[in-house]
Amino acid sequence: MSESDSGRQADFNYEIPIGAGEALDAGTPLEILPAELRATVGQAIEIVNRDDRGHLVGPWFVGAGETLRQEFTSAGEFIGICTVHPSGEIRVIVEDP
Repeated sequence: MSESDSGRQADFNYEIPIGAGEALDAGTPLEILPAELRATVGQAIEIVNRDDRGHLVGPWFVGAGETLRQEFTSAGEFIGICTVHPSGEIRVIVEDP
């Protein structure tokens, strides 16, 4: 995986809304991203964090007010903490085309 700024539209787009952190603090489960994301090498994900705090999304940290864009450059499976999914985890599976 590599950070990308190629200018082309990402294949997967997600937005963490304002107030997501407060909702989590109040015990409200959030399902902003899927528990499992299947992608193909060459595809890209973009996560826009509009919240006032950073969030973990698997192998990535998306800071408050930041946008993360990641291109999948190699096949593999990545599992990590996801603060914006009720399970608390996300699995990203990247396959060869």
